[in-house]
Amino acid sequence: MDSKYYEYLIATAEYGNISKAAQSLFITQPALSKAIIKIEEEYGIKIFERSNGKLVPTVSGDLIINAGKDILKIEKNYKYELDEINNLHKGSLTISITPTRDLYILPIVLPEFRKKFPDFDLEINEQGINEIENSILNKESKIGIYITDNFNTDLNYEIIQEEEVVIGIAANSKYINYVEDKKEFKFPWIDLTLLKDEIFFISNPYKAKLGSLANIYFEEYNIKPKTMVIKNMETRLSLASIGEGIAFSYEIGNNFIDIDDKKLVFLSIGKKRRSDKFVISYLKEAALNDAYKEFINITKNYLKK
Repeated sequence: MDSKYYEYLIATAEYGNISKAAQSLFITQPALSKAIIKIEEEYGIKIFERSNGKLVPTVSGDLIINAGKDILKIEKNYKYELDEINNLHKGSLTISITPTRDLYILPIVLPEFRKKFPDFDLEINEQGINEIENSILNKESKIGIYITDNFNTDLNYEIIQEEEVVIGIAANSKYINYVEDKKEFKFPWIDLTLLKDEIFFISNPYKAKLGSLANIYFEEYNIKPKTMVIKNMETRLSLASIGEGIAFSYEIGNNFIDIDDKKLVFLSIGKKRRSDKFVISYLKEAALNDAYKEFINITKNYLKK
């Protein structure tokens, strides 16, 4: 069976809904329904049944879906190994990256990469930090781009830069009058206690490192401000720039996110300076081919400008 059909079945099982599964696969709902019927007729089985308004796999369906997952994993592995062997200017590049990072890295890095490797197929996976590392360890992605302070002994890390945790605040905010200069911090520093009655825009503390750090700062100052979880860093900073609240960010926002610097100010916070390392990681056992090496070099050069 064509591997794409396994992807169809896996997506349908995941969403429990033909319409949502088709949308995730970028195909039409009738096309997906037709494909499932075709598979059922080919194997003479019923793959899905309806339960509580959702499509759930039958026993036979579970068997074929799990087999499909194994087949797709084997397929990814041998493509991975072929890339290792070939080391040529044609192949595939599989990258996992956190959502915020791809916003400002990929539009610059990918065009530069394609100038040198126009025949490479690119697969970009947006994932959280733990998902990225698991993806690399399982050989589903070759390299990961993200921020961390924990290093897995099975991975190599190329540290691109170190980024301080900061907040973004409207330039016309009354709190600007209370900032201080502290030599251990990169930006003007402010006491978070002064901001305890403001709304803070944070990333998800259960999924994103910066979100969990926000809670550490709140505990450190014994404050419980109102918070609003917003995944996209640029959205958080844009809202802060118009005075809607205070946005948690890494200092990368000061360099690459396109917000009028007359409207937004970055401030250091905390009783001690906290920073994380922005890295590119890959398996220690992996021999990176020329394409991956060039992608890493382009990314490094761009971020160090």
